[in-house]
Amino acid sequence: MPITSFRGEKSVAEIADVMFERLTPKQREKAEAAILKANPRLNDLSTLPRGAVLKVPDVPELRPKARRTADDPPARIASEIGEALTGYGQQLAQRTQQGQADNKAHSALIRSDAFKRALEKSPELKEQAALTTKALELRGKELAERAKTVEAAIQGMLKDLKAASA
Repeated sequence: MPITSFRGEKSVAEIADVMFERLTPKQREKAEAAILKANPRLNDLSTLPRGAVLKVPDVPELRPKARRTADDPPARIASEIGEALTGYGQQLAQRTQQGQADNKAHSALIRSDAFKRALEKSPELKEQAALTTKALELRGKELAERAKTVEAAIQGMLKDLKAASA
């Protein structure tokens, strides 16, 4: 049985129009019944996620649209996963840059003359500032290492995804 994917259609009638060519009202009713029989999940479209795989029922007197049934769901899924991974990598890079910028700003504040003058009045705060400086240095290194590790993992997944869908 050929398959296609759910793209957010609002009704089974819309799905029928997408799956089959030039339906008359009577044919649409027949197509809807066959679609629901082949895909019981369509009884509640609000719970069906975009991209869900749908079976295109074999209705002898109806001609499926070649374009929709020829979709390659595994390739589309691989493409969507690849796009999501790439998007995640970009978000991570932005967050890493922001984290490193925040680290630099905090370190600059701790090293500022005004901050040092304020610390001279309290030995406890001076000790806390030293610990904070070390923590900021460690955080900066961890951010860079984590970003590098995740980027390598994403690139590996994209490579494997490309190989699997080829």
